[in-house]
Amino acid sequence: MATMKDVAKKAGVAPITVSRVLNNPGSVASATKKKVMKAIEELNFKPNQIARSMITRRTNTIGMLLSNITNPYFPEVLLGLEVTARSQGKNLIICNAIDYENTLRSLDVLLEKRVDGIIVAPIEFPSVESQKEFYSYLESLSSKLSDQSIPVVFINNDLQETSLSCVSIDNYLSARLAMEHLLALGHKRIAHLTVERDVKVWIERLRGYKDMLASSGIAIDSSLIAMGSEDVESAERAALELLKRKERPTAVFAANDTLAIGVIHAANRLGLNVPRDLSVIGIDGTPLGLYIYPKLTSVSHPRFQIGEVSVKLIIDKINGDTSNFNVTLKPELLARDSTGPVGE
Repeated sequence: MATMKDVAKKAGVAPITVSRVLNNPGSVASATKKKVMKAIEELNFKPNQIARSMITRRTNTIGMLLSNITNPYFPEVLLGLEVTARSQGKNLIICNAIDYENTLRSLDVLLEKRVDGIIVAPIEFPSVESQKEFYSYLESLSSKLSDQSIPVVFINNDLQETSLSCVSIDNYLSARLAMEHLLALGHKRIAHLTVERDVKVWIERLRGYKDMLASSGIAIDSSLIAMGSEDVESAERAALELLKRKERPTAVFAANDTLAIGVIHAANRLGLNVPRDLSVIGIDGTPLGLYIYPKLTSVSHPRFQIGEVSVKLIIDKINGDTSNFNVTLKPELLARDSTGPVGE
């Protein structure tokens, strides 16, 4: 059976270089890494992961906690995580934390697996207090004073008070881009459909909606703001109430693509043509928008990049970077077929 020394000899490098390729590939020049990987393949070298982890005190594994793996927002984020982790010689363990109880269980699993770092996507909490308690626990885990110090990075953190690093999207700008598009098309009676949860993502999108109306000299009509659950059926019910009004809106800004699809379903049920009778825009730019007629105009989020940046950030922290900071990525408008000039 080939050893690390055999690989080093065949590649013409020192054994420590082989170790660096296996444990920290980003620190090795590309040409050297290729020589070592070629030697590993030719010799069919199988590194002993358990022995390596005992020596390095690392498992080269990153844990991922998210609340709903079926959410259409996450597949591209996970792809970015997976591709980037593998390119850096890291493995990924994904835990689908359906609720708070499962979140705690999943966190225990990741700690038992001795992951080197944890990336946390938005999670459902029964209360703000439980959310703060959970974040406080993660902060203590990430502290260098902890016996089991494990770096943590958030994706789209819903709690502003945490001191931990976060990769997020500018949700306020997302809403402004959506409203700017509708206003430029001549719409003034614009409804907003959002989610009835007191978390930052929905608060920021609602704030963007209100601010754009105010800056355009349009009075905010609270009766045009509807709330529901984050699913198509709930969105359809809420949209039906909006669209049955005598003075119905000419456009609906939905807080995400799932809600926007519910609005289009409601319009179809009422015999309204989208976009001639009603313009509809969402946020996120998920593939769902391509599979409905008309194709959904949306404000797209760089979801692959979210995963990519999150992994790079957690690896930096695993390698000793103790700084905590936020990375905010920018959205962009995807103008498709569900929006048009008012009256058309």
